[in-house]
Order: sequence, then C-alpha cells, then structure tokens
Amino acid sequence: MINKNEKKKSTLIRDAIALFLITLVSGLALSYVYEITKAPIEQQQIVKKQKANQAVFTDATSFTEDEELMGIAQSTDLATINADYAGVTIDEISKAFNSNNEAIGYDITVTTTTGYKDPITIVIGYSKEKVIKGVEITSINETAGLGMKAAEPDFIGQFLDKSVSQYVVTKTGATTDDQIDAISGATITSRAVTNAINAGIGFVTEYATDLGGGKNE
Repeated sequence: MINKNEKKKSTLIRDAIALFLITLVSGLALSYVYEITKAPIEQQQIVKKQKANQAVFTDATSFTEDEELMGIAQSTDLATINADYAGVTIDEISKAFNSNNEAIGYDITVTTTTGYKDPITIVIGYSKEKVIKGVEITSINETAGLGMKAAEPDFIGQFLDKSVSQYVVTKTGATTDDQIDAISGATITSRAVTNAINAGIGFVTEYATDLGGGKNE
C-alpha cells in the first residue's frame, strides 16, 4: 500500500517531468519560429536601411559600407573630438555613389542617448561638398507634441542644403545658416538631435580623406 509521502513524491516527480516536457517543447517551438522569422526580419532591416540611405541622399544610386572609417569609429570616443558629442555613437558609415559609380559623399547613421527619453537614431546624407543632403530620424520616442516634432520636416529642414561645419541651437530665432531653432518646450531633444548630426558630419570631416580629413593618420 502506497503511503501519503510516496504518493506526494510520485506526484512531484510527475509534475516535474510534465513541466520539463512543456519547457522543452516550448523552447523547441520558439527556436523553430526564430529560425523561420530570422531571415525575413534581417531582410526587412536591410530594406529599411536601404530606404533610409536613399531618402537622405537621393542623388546616390548605391551605397557601400566604409569599413575603414567604421573601424576608426568603433575605436574612437567621439567626445575626444568635441565634448558636445558625448553620448553619441556612430552605427554605420556608407560611401554614396552616383550612377557613374563616382563617390559623391557619405550616409552616416548615428545614435544619441542624450534625448529626453529613449535613444534617437538618425541617418544623415553628407556630400563631398560638405553639405547635408538629407536627414531621417529612424528611431525616436520623445514626448508627443513636443520632442517628437524633431522628426518633422519643419525641424529637420533647418539642416539641409547648407555649407555649415557645425550647427548650434538657439531659442531666440535663427538668424544665420548655422543656427537651429529649438522646438518650443523640447530644447533637450533639439540639442540631442543637433549634437548627433554635428557628431556624424564632424567625424567624417575629421577622418575621411576625400573631405580633407586625415583618415589614414
């Protein structure tokens, strides 16, 4: 006759085996789903990146990652170039080519953690003439109606088609090409985006030889 302790032990073993099997099956199912969705997700990311690259540099027909500049970026603290670049990282630098396969500039993807809330990721199209051809914010989660306006054309448009080495934020109205009107009630976001864009163009200007920098030093 089975006593209560043995019965309890048997129940615990049975429950443990059942839990193990459920966990095993769930793990295998998740692994299977991951393998199925991995390729489509990667493809979507590639397409998204290509669209962003094209959007900020419409004169370009192809883009190739600049591995040398990326190597420098990964080993460089941008704050050593300019203290205002603190909190900014360079995610990717691609060289932009026209239909004749001539290099015409760079697409630079940067992320800043100095916004009001979450990290902000920005793609910048920068020509060999040192002019920003386009800016697209691909990731932003600032305050609705305030910081989120940083992704709108009225704010982004202030950076475009100007021969400016660095931009400064003003709250009193822009009077020169290098001044950026802060978004009312969102000065932190305005400065974060501006400093991130400055960091991107500042880095390639510093290190890309075709922009007059010392990439090979």
